[in-house]
Amino acid sequence: MTLTDERTGACPEELLEDSYLARLGDGETVWASVRGHLSEAQATRLKECVFIMLKPDAIESGRHEAVLAGMKAAGWQLLHAHTVLSFGPRHFEDLYKYNLTVRNEHNMMGVWWLNGRLYAMGPGVALMFRIPPAAAGRTAHQRVKDLKGVSDPFAGSPGELRWEARGSNTALNLLHAADDPISTAREFLIFGTPDQLRRALLRAEAIASGDPGAGPSAEAELREQLFLTQPGRRSLDLASVMIRMKSRIRAGEPSADLWRETERTYATYREIADQETNIVNRWSRFCALNAKERQVLDRLRREEVSPLMRRLAAPEDYDFELSVEIRAECARRGVTLDAWETLALDTGLYYHEERS
Repeated sequence: MTLTDERTGACPEELLEDSYLARLGDGETVWASVRGHLSEAQATRLKECVFIMLKPDAIESGRHEAVLAGMKAAGWQLLHAHTVLSFGPRHFEDLYKYNLTVRNEHNMMGVWWLNGRLYAMGPGVALMFRIPPAAAGRTAHQRVKDLKGVSDPFAGSPGELRWEARGSNTALNLLHAADDPISTAREFLIFGTPDQLRRALLRAEAIASGDPGAGPSAEAELREQLFLTQPGRRSLDLASVMIRMKSRIRAGEPSADLWRETERTYATYREIADQETNIVNRWSRFCALNAKERQVLDRLRREEVSPLMRRLAAPEDYDFELSVEIRAECARRGVTLDAWETLALDTGLYYHEERS
């Protein structure tokens, strides 16, 4: 059948791959929502185009630069970029609707309340890339999935974007990518307009035809859109966040002996937090230093060290409840935690406990 066949209304098989949407049998419904916006030629282009969202944590941490550099090095060709300055609950629910369902055996409903908070934290950037054909036989969306890496950066591998760009955890993992061609159209239209979608697909055609101006114009748009996001430089992985929390809580400890005995240890913590390294290496060094700190704390009298200080020096026992304890102690001491630090603690400790 052609892409414009009106007799069955079924989504063309060439636009469906092995995704949640396809396995749940909703291709027809999604195809009906997008086919009126695209010509047959434009819809065919979806096979080589992938929708990608730079999540708010990528912008806040400044890791979007490493992600974009990895995409460029892979030969992906930018077609479109626009900033999403304000995410609402509808955006998160629409984007992950095929994950957030009991019909999906890998559903995310148990952590919906936690993962959804990320999209209320700040701007993200919606992107469309053309993935040039490759001889290996992998589709564009499969190749993006390969380079993106697994959801949990701790379980990733060198060469994957989430590993190389230092994603923080399964929630704060820097980027989202559509699973198949029809999902690319559906997800693009959550954040963009039909005109923007058509323009991106026309750029894909121009690039494929060798137009030298199509790619650079999209790159200029990206620079303009990134200016709107006000990127940060904050590390959001669990080790970095815990080093900041431990340092603040130590600052409120009254014992002069504790301060003197742990001064060198906390100087080393700060060095770890400042180093450019992958999160697995940082976490390993963090745990090793905590073991040395425990030896120091064990030499001090019980009244010289608060119970929370001792708890923070035992990463092997970290759990989600520790985030509640830290927030309560910071509130008692008048120490401010901002929304990003709270989210990084909650997600980092939740997924740490899950892995443990």
